[in-house]
Amino acid sequence: MLILGYCYPPTVSPEGFVTAKLLRNVPDCKIDVLTLDNGLVGPFLDSEMGNYAEKIPGRVIRVGASTLIRKISNFPRLPFRPDRWIVLNHIVSSKVRKLLLRERYDCFVTRSQYHSSHLVGLKLKRRNPEIPWIACFSDPWSNADHQVSVPVFSNWSDMQERKVLECADCLVFPTEGLRDHFTNGDFALNAKSAILPHSFDASLYARKKSPGKSFGSSVTLRLFGSFYGARTPDALFSAINRLNLESQINITLEVFGAWHPSYAEFEDQNGGCKKKHVRYMGQVPHLDALREMQDADLLVVVDAPGKGSSFYLPSKLVDYLGSGTPILSLCRPGVVCDITRKAGGIVADPSDVYGISEAIRNWLNARERKYSPSALTLSNYEARCVGRKFRDLVGCLLDEKVTEK
Repeated sequence: MLILGYCYPPTVSPEGFVTAKLLRNVPDCKIDVLTLDNGLVGPFLDSEMGNYAEKIPGRVIRVGASTLIRKISNFPRLPFRPDRWIVLNHIVSSKVRKLLLRERYDCFVTRSQYHSSHLVGLKLKRRNPEIPWIACFSDPWSNADHQVSVPVFSNWSDMQERKVLECADCLVFPTEGLRDHFTNGDFALNAKSAILPHSFDASLYARKKSPGKSFGSSVTLRLFGSFYGARTPDALFSAINRLNLESQINITLEVFGAWHPSYAEFEDQNGGCKKKHVRYMGQVPHLDALREMQDADLLVVVDAPGKGSSFYLPSKLVDYLGSGTPILSLCRPGVVCDITRKAGGIVADPSDVYGISEAIRNWLNARERKYSPSALTLSNYEARCVGRKFRDLVGCLLDEKVTEK
């Protein structure tokens, strides 16, 4: 297989980590990954995850860019759609053509974010229609709630999305809701779609967490991720402020990830109370984050408030499952809510300060209760299981192409 994706370790990116965990666990395949050079997508690198991602049964081939292209791709507020990395597509396409002169691939896979890689896949498919193409989507393309529409650019991008969906031989989504968002009920698109969730690799955790942990008077909540737009930590902070704690309980919320303006008010959030603290811990390497997840008493997910059901599957929620630590998800109905409840966790509305406070209080009152998600729930997201399913998907696709011939 040839994998085309613009995010791959050591570049720090949720999509890169998801891709590496999958590819490390796909059996009976030689896998070449074509990705961007270190530092092109983002300035932060994770050497440990880079070493992990290099150990696939194949090669990792990185594509560089000129100084001018690097400057353009990092220019703020570019109007390009589907994303700014489209300025690198010509360079990547040229590298793919050279690869195909030397290598024979049974199929190729494009992954996003970022969606520009699918446009390289579209060009590759048109030139090589005999090679099966699997297009994998982790997030929406058109109508994404975080992307501003730009005349001409957005319209053109929407048309390219439709062409990708129609030309790819197989479409892969992490949730049924995301599939429905893309296919919009189209029978032909649904017929060639598959659901394959993000996964956690148990080998990356420091140890197997004991389910019988005894809690002391100090309780640590940890939250991992970045905030933007309507997705903010403000309601969670307010809920912690209004908590009435038992005399012997101290609670600390530690936040890991990119900086957010709300963190500047942490001294006000703490309010001089020695029993409640909110601390910004900065960004840490992925393996360190997994260890911090295991050492927490409760892990917190914060989704954006809104109407209707949410189809997003944040990869950190899957990492939380692998850690063996109880989960509190502040989310609307949908994927995160369903997974959290199946794993024995707690949910609350992300905009309901009182509800969040009550959820934390209820967990504190029952925190000595044994937390043990079902083996079936965990196995659905374990990387070896997801890797085998992906390999089966590839095998079925290749068999179909042979039958067609």
